[in-house]
Amino acid sequence: MPDRILVVEDEPVSRRYLELLLEEEGFETTGVADGIEALVALESGCFDVVLSDLLMPRMDGIELVARVRQRWPSLPVIIVTGDSEVSRVVEAVQLGAVNYLVKPAPPAVVRSAVSKALSLRASASPDARFPEIVGNSPAIVQVRHRVALAARAHVPVLITGETGTGKELVARAIHRASPLAAGPLVAHNCAVGPRDLFESQFFGHRKGAFTGADRDHMGLFQQANGGVLFLDELEALALEAQAKLLRVLDDGEVRPVGSQASQQVSIRFLAATNRDPLEMIRAGSLREDLYYRLRGFEIHLPPLRERTQDIALLAMHFDGSGSGAVGFSADAIEALARCAWPGNVREFKNAVISAKTAAAGAKIGVAHLSLEPSSGSAEPAAPGITLRELERGRILEALRECEGNRTHAARQLGINRSTLRRKLQELEAEPTDAP
Repeated sequence: MPDRILVVEDEPVSRRYLELLLEEEGFETTGVADGIEALVALESGCFDVVLSDLLMPRMDGIELVARVRQRWPSLPVIIVTGDSEVSRVVEAVQLGAVNYLVKPAPPAVVRSAVSKALSLRASASPDARFPEIVGNSPAIVQVRHRVALAARAHVPVLITGETGTGKELVARAIHRASPLAAGPLVAHNCAVGPRDLFESQFFGHRKGAFTGADRDHMGLFQQANGGVLFLDELEALALEAQAKLLRVLDDGEVRPVGSQASQQVSIRFLAATNRDPLEMIRAGSLREDLYYRLRGFEIHLPPLRERTQDIALLAMHFDGSGSGAVGFSADAIEALARCAWPGNVREFKNAVISAKTAAAGAKIGVAHLSLEPSSGSAEPAAPGITLRELERGRILEALRECEGNRTHAARQLGINRSTLRRKLQELEAEPTDAP
């Protein structure tokens, strides 16, 4: 895919000159007349460099640089200025412009400046290594930075964050960028499966070890040998199982059920939880020694409501419109940004896919979005309404829409059934007639 350049110039002839020059070099260009139009274009499309005039009506290049630095910190901006405006270039550079050109800039100078800006972006940010971690908010930029650090270090990693924030996606990104990428990545949800089968599930068993063991079974530890074992929903692991997991973390020794011989394994452990680990320790549901052993490095994923500036990028990512497809209207993006999204990115993805289906190839507008008032989409929350109450209302609304069917309600919210059950208990929202 060619690099995309946003050309911001109020003079039509100059704007078209820059567009043609860059297109001859194989770049894809979009031209707009001022800073206001530039921000609209940036919200609805993905660009690699901004090439902007300095003096423009409505919003000039100085303010545009400041806005871009705040909202898209890794996006390079090049300022184009006249001879008499050079003194103002210092202000633009201090605000974050990566370069400036004096009109009329020769073609070779324009090409060189754009190429340098692209190289600067690639070397200054790990974004290109983790395209699946979408967003330019400071919180997500920090997540990508920590993922890059975690990938290099052979230590256990604890990933925290609410349901649907992308913990398994981060675990897979760490594995893919690590020296163990050629080895296996075994992912296991600790909330799935009977607790009494923990040893067989994790350690494996030999044929005849118990009734029904009609063949040897390789456990999760053996499957992950030489690679990574990712344990999701760590909070669901029983205390007895946590003690056995700690032992493997400490000595790397595994003995299948029914076997007299132990086996050494080399595993990197990644774990995730949607609860506060310190609260679990205080409640007695998480061993403190296991917590500190798994927390060789910690990555916290913010909820979607705390990074609403990423909504447009996420919408285009899940809609597939980042490469120039029809995409979303500005009103639709604003409506999406007003939602509480208790199911976070997972719920958001489902909503985008549903809206794309409803739009049937047209630009996605507010009418195509299936957003309920309880999700915070129609109006701002009333004074005094807490996030807990918003989340409780959204979950109960989903259950009503699905006639009490928890499996269908969980799918609509973008979470799994066990998480929905736990949410109902935590929020004291357990319906008496729910199946």
